Amino acid sequence: MMARAKGKAEAATVPPLPAAGEPRRRPVQARGRKRVELILASAEALIREHGVDALKMSEIASAAAVPIGSIYQFFADRGAILRALAERYMEQNRRMLESTLRNIKTVEDAKRKLWLAVDLSFEMTWADPAFRDVWFGLLADRDLQQLNHAAARRSAAIIVEALRPLFPHLSAARLTLAAETMVHMSEGLVRSVSLEGAETGQAMVREFKHLVALYLRDLSIEG
Repeated sequence: MMARAKGKAEAATVPPLPAAGEPRRRPVQARGRKRVELILASAEALIREHGVDALKMSEIASAAAVPIGSIYQFFADRGAILRALAERYMEQNRRMLESTLRNIKTVEDAKRKLWLAVDLSFEMTWADPAFRDVWFGLLADRDLQQLNHAAARRSAAIIVEALRPLFPHLSAARLTLAAETMVHMSEGLVRSVSLEGAETGQAMVREFKHLVALYLRDLSIEG
């Protein structure tokens, strides 16, 4: 049985991603929005084929069959396109996490749903080479590291909000630390798994899920 709460926990807040640089032109009309979608889709296709390091503005323009000047109307540079793609992928991950972690009632339920979130996150990462390359690019690009850090904090806040009713004896700071640790461990695991074969990678994911279960157990009895 859980110990009594040590005090009223603060409400969890999901931090927003840091604001993007102002676009040169915001697509207001449907035609402009369609062109932006075409540019991003073309960039994704090129990343899948050649990798993020080979992405060039001129090739995006050619693949999208638009003048390169049209791209610069909406995106200041290659980094702005990568950021737009990264924000899209992070939004997909946010929706997945919020949907998966709804209505958690018990620690066992939390374990199952966090395990599912781990599986879905890895599927999202590895099913699409563009998703994977852009995400890895965030870790290598100093200008985009802040975006990745903010997304990790946002994921942790979602986990805190889902788990808070199970651990009333833990302070908001303690639960936040636990959630952020799990998120950062999962990010490190993704990088490691990318260097391994499928069998070893799957074994590492199973091991991480076991660590999550042990973490939840220890949090439930922590005094």
